[in-house]
Amino acid sequence: MKVKKEELQNIARDVLVSLPTEGERAAVVALQGDLGAGKTTFTQALAGELGIREAIQSPTYVLMKDYPISFGRFTKLVHIDAYRLDKPEEFAALKPELFLNNPENLVVIEWPERIVGQLPSPDVILKFSHTDSDDERHLSIEK
Repeated sequence: MKVKKEELQNIARDVLVSLPTEGERAAVVALQGDLGAGKTTFTQALAGELGIREAIQSPTYVLMKDYPISFGRFTKLVHIDAYRLDKPEEFAALKPELFLNNPENLVVIEWPERIVGQLPSPDVILKFSHTDSDDERHLSIEK
């Protein structure tokens, strides 16, 4: 489907509602797409739905940032950008067992294809791609 930036807030709300209300591990939302396709913009919309008021930027250089939240079972949003990882094994430096095994965490990861085999199956996968329009993107959602 084609979506405009202003529609991402509603999509973020729908994604949040679709996540498991309980579980033994973190909920994982995987964001795929080329540079500038809308992954971080979606994360900003999601953070807004979670009540985060600070500016959300892609953690490209620090790889991971977390934010306190209070939404259902979730108490922390963990935002990861795996773009700079050359090998899936490099993900281990972030100590993923600490945040992936915590059912109170909501993990949003950009570029999950860079760390294949290092994540549990995502609860939701969003795939973004460019369109001919600067204010629209293609988006497909897999649950």
